[in-house]
Amino acid sequence: MPLADRIGRARTRLALPVLGRIAQSAAAAGISWELALQLPDHGRPFFAPIAAMISLGAAVGRRGRQAIEMMTGVSLGIVLGAGLLAVAGSGAWQLVVGTFVALALATAAGATPMVRNQAGASTILVLALHQPGSNLALQRLEDALIGGAVAILVARILFPVDPVELVRDEAKILRARLASGLDEVAAALEAGDDSLGRAALARVEAVDDHELAQSLLVAREVVRAAPRRRPLRRRIEVLGRLYRELEASVLDAHAIAAGAARLLAGKRVPAEAPTAVRAAAAAVRAIEPGEAREAAEATREAARRLRGADASLGAGVVAHGVVAVADHTLRAAEAREEERRLGGASR
Repeated sequence: MPLADRIGRARTRLALPVLGRIAQSAAAAGISWELALQLPDHGRPFFAPIAAMISLGAAVGRRGRQAIEMMTGVSLGIVLGAGLLAVAGSGAWQLVVGTFVALALATAAGATPMVRNQAGASTILVLALHQPGSNLALQRLEDALIGGAVAILVARILFPVDPVELVRDEAKILRARLASGLDEVAAALEAGDDSLGRAALARVEAVDDHELAQSLLVAREVVRAAPRRRPLRRRIEVLGRLYRELEASVLDAHAIAAGAARLLAGKRVPAEAPTAVRAAAAAVRAIEPGEAREAAEATREAARRLRGADASLGAGVVAHGVVAVADHTLRAAEAREEERRLGGASR
């Protein structure tokens, strides 16, 4: 890969929002270190900055939850390790038993990987690094609580993610992928190429709404947990309606691609078919409510012409899917208008 491309990719990865989160992690690490140093007889609190960094290294919107999971896992591991140490002392078999019990309990409770890993690691550290007269378990617990608390302060109080932008960004990505897939279907219909049609069908079937669904879950969690973001709850619920329309459009695009593949297999493709599919792609791309309504109307008209030109099953499937996409576009436009009205009211 040319050096210029490598530099360009590096710059993309280090966009301002990313650099901002990196700076937050670094600052939280320093603050956690300084706070832990204030505790009497605490030694060198190396785990406090590590705990803060681990917590803030989670995906956008998950940082506060990861801090809580980290503190939960560390607390469980320390309690188990300290208990086993008091009863049986330290050694190889105690380490095996302690690790097994920590992981088994966390797994049985349905804990996340973060909780399981921190529980196991904390148990191991308490047993492996024990020295008579030391307070390693207490120090690690204090470090975890300090680092986790600083991370929660940063993630949920000072710099909570904007849940509206989070959902909008994922919706934009999904719209672009879906519209691109429909354009490929239209190109295959225009070329009358069955192999292109199968490739386009595979491309459309590969489009899913998982990331958008995840962003909506994260957004709902953020508006519940971050005080600064609670006024955005109604907007997130409205964006949930927009997500459902996009989800339905994905399913209808699958039907459009399947109908197109049927037309291509029959070697009879009406000229109206690619036009209708491109109209559906334009409707998917439309963001502004007025533009979306116009695109939806044009899409319906294109489907009507397709039905008039070809009464075959393949054309019918394509036309039905195109009309459904137009309907979802209209309802998404209504949701977008409502969300913007709520946004104006909240300012």
